[in-house]
Amino acid sequence: MSYKDLQNRLGYTFKDEALIELALTHKSFSNISNNERLEFLGDSILNSIISEYLFIRFNNQKEGLLTRMRAYLVKAETLTIKAEELSLEKVVKLSKGTANLSKERKNSILEGAFEAVIGAIFIDGGWDAAKDITLKAFNKDLAALSEDMTFKDAKTELQELFQSLKSDLPKYIVEDIDKGKFLCTVNYKDMVFESSGTSKRIAETNVAMKLLAYIKQNDV
Repeated sequence: MSYKDLQNRLGYTFKDEALIELALTHKSFSNISNNERLEFLGDSILNSIISEYLFIRFNNQKEGLLTRMRAYLVKAETLTIKAEELSLEKVVKLSKGTANLSKERKNSILEGAFEAVIGAIFIDGGWDAAKDITLKAFNKDLAALSEDMTFKDAKTELQELFQSLKSDLPKYIVEDIDKGKFLCTVNYKDMVFESSGTSKRIAETNVAMKLLAYIKQNDV
């Protein structure tokens, strides 16, 4: 995947393409010119954007709930998923040794790369551009947000719900349906729920969110 492809996925075109290259350069690739500073900046920008959104949308809620909401939205696992949705693993620059690490051990690298990209967009296009791209990236997460949520990841929340209903735990069946695309299905009460994603974890998370929404809406 090229930087142009990534910018198309983001929906943002850099005026200074050197910034996107820097945002995707891990310290293992270059100890001198890497994304650590942009990651630091992006982390702050990301938290500020989400904080502003929550402050405006939930204007009667107290600080404690808003803090839990923000932590739920910007936790490491979610940021890794956002990076995977953008296929950052295909463009991030790593040393040969780091590139050979297991996928799980590279999750923090992807998390940092996503934050660095947000930081790079802020430097290149300012607050409004960074806000627009961030809210678009979190669109589904924000749409599903409500004050009565437990603020756990979807798979954990679904598992605990099944346990409380004394039901067998959900079984995720994942198929590799195309290069870089996975389909996950879960059976529930003679119904089949399915969702896709660019990784097994994303597909499982998406179908868990779909089933959770159904159960809550139907008060099962």
